[in-house]
Amino acid sequence: MNKELTKPYPNKCYLPFVLYPPGMHKNMEGSDFVTNHVNMEQDGVDFTLYIGIPFCRKRCKSCPYFIKLLPENDKRNREDEFVDALLKDMKKWSRFKKFGEGNLKSIFIGGGTGSILKTENIKRIVDAVFDNFQVDKEYEFTLEGNARDFDDEKINYVAGSHINRLSLGVQSFHPEILEIVGSPHAAEDSIRVIRDFQEKGLTNIQMDLMYNMPGHTLSIWKSDLRKLNELGVKHFTIYLYRIHNETPQSQLINRGKVQKPENPENSMVKAMYREAKEMAENMGYKMYMMDHFCKPGYENKYNHSNWKIDNDTLAIGPGSYSYFDGYRLGTEADVEKYIEYVNRDEFLISSVTEYMPARVQRERHVVFSLVYFKIEYKFYYNKFGTQFLDDFAEEVERLERKGLVELNDDCMQLTELGLIWHANVILEFFNSAFWGDTDSLNEKNWSLNGVMVEVGARERSYWLGDKNDTSPLLNINSKKELDYVS
Repeated sequence: MNKELTKPYPNKCYLPFVLYPPGMHKNMEGSDFVTNHVNMEQDGVDFTLYIGIPFCRKRCKSCPYFIKLLPENDKRNREDEFVDALLKDMKKWSRFKKFGEGNLKSIFIGGGTGSILKTENIKRIVDAVFDNFQVDKEYEFTLEGNARDFDDEKINYVAGSHINRLSLGVQSFHPEILEIVGSPHAAEDSIRVIRDFQEKGLTNIQMDLMYNMPGHTLSIWKSDLRKLNELGVKHFTIYLYRIHNETPQSQLINRGKVQKPENPENSMVKAMYREAKEMAENMGYKMYMMDHFCKPGYENKYNHSNWKIDNDTLAIGPGSYSYFDGYRLGTEADVEKYIEYVNRDEFLISSVTEYMPARVQRERHVVFSLVYFKIEYKFYYNKFGTQFLDDFAEEVERLERKGLVELNDDCMQLTELGLIWHANVILEFFNSAFWGDTDSLNEKNWSLNGVMVEVGARERSYWLGDKNDTSPLLNINSKKELDYVS
C-alpha cells in the first residue's frame, strides 16, 4: 500500500454489531401480525434459534441494555415462571410448519446471562429444543454466560448435554480492571471454568475480551491475549469498551471517580487492536470476520447461518428479535408482559419493520456479508438472481475510487484501508430512506437495537460525506492509520 493514504470519510463509525434495517415501529396488530403477513404453513426452512434469557446478577457499570436483576435466592420464583412461559412460547412457534418441520441449524442461549438459570431449567430448555424442532445433525448449540454461574453440577450437566459450545464474557483476566468496569465475576472464575470444561471434553469455548477500558494499558492487554492462548481457547472476540450515557460508569467518570477511556483514535487504542491481530496470527488464530478470531475449524456457526448464509432467525424471549420472510420482529424487554402474553396464548410482537422490498433484502445481505470482508458474486446471484455489480454499481464505483475495495473475478473484497473503515463501508449500502430517521429514536427499543437507531438518526453526510463529491480526498498520516489493521 502507498505511504500516502487518504481519509475517505468525515467521521469514523464504530459499530459493536450490525442490525438492518436499523429502525422499527410499534406493532399495532398484536399476535396476529405473523399470520396476517407470513405464510407460516409453507414448507420448513433452514433457520437458527435464539433464546433470550433476560436476567443478570448485577449490572455492569456501562451496560446500556435491559436486564432484570435476579437474586440467587429468587424467593418469588421468577426464574421458574419465566422458563415455564419460554417453553410454552417455543412450543407455540413449533406448531407452524415453517419452523416445526424446518431444519434447525444453530441454537444460541443468550441474554442477559444465559448461564444464570438453574441447571434444571437449562436442561428443560435444551430438552424442549430437541422435542419441538428438527435439529440438524451438524448443529451448533451455544450457551452464553458468566463464569461465576458455573458450579460443579452445572458444569457436569452442560459438558454432557446437547450444548456443544460455550461463550464466556471474560473481558479481562486482571481483577483490578474487572472491578473498575463492575464485572460480576472474578478473574480466577474464568480460568477455573475454562479448565473444568476442557477436562470434561467441552473444548469449543469462545471468550469475549474488551479493550480500552478505564485504566487499561497495552501491557495488560497483551497479558490477557497471552492468557487466552495459554488456556487453549478456540475462539475469541474483541470489543471496544464504550461509555453509554446515563449509566453508572458515565456518572463516575463525570465526577472524576473513574478514568475516562482513551479516544478510539488514540495511538494506544490503535496499538491494542494491532497487537490483537498480530498476536492472534502468531498464536495460530485467524480473524475470519470483523473482530472475531478462531483456530481452524472453530468459526461461529450461529453467525455464519444468520449473516453469511442469511437463513431465517426465530428468536424467543424478552429483548430478542427475529428475521424471516422480509420482516424483522422484536419482543420488548418487559419480562412480566412477556409472561402475561404467553399465558394468554399470544405472541408478544412489540416492534416490526415494514416489509423489506427486494432492494432492501439485498442491502441486508451485503451489509452482513461485509462483516466477513467480501461479497461473493456467485452466492449473491444464486440467492437473488441478479448480479451484485449491477445492483450496486454506484456504491461499488464510489468504494473502489476511495480505495476501500478491490474487485476480483469472484468477489468484491475490502482492502486494508477498507478494513480500517469497515463500518463506514457497510453504511454505504444503507437505503437512502433509512437516513435521518429520528422517529425511531422515540420508539421503544429493545436489547441491542439502540446503537443502530442512533447511527441511522443522523444524515448520511455525517458519516459518509457527499456521495457525489469526486474531489481529491484528504491526505492523512498513512503510517498511523495503517497501524490500526496491520
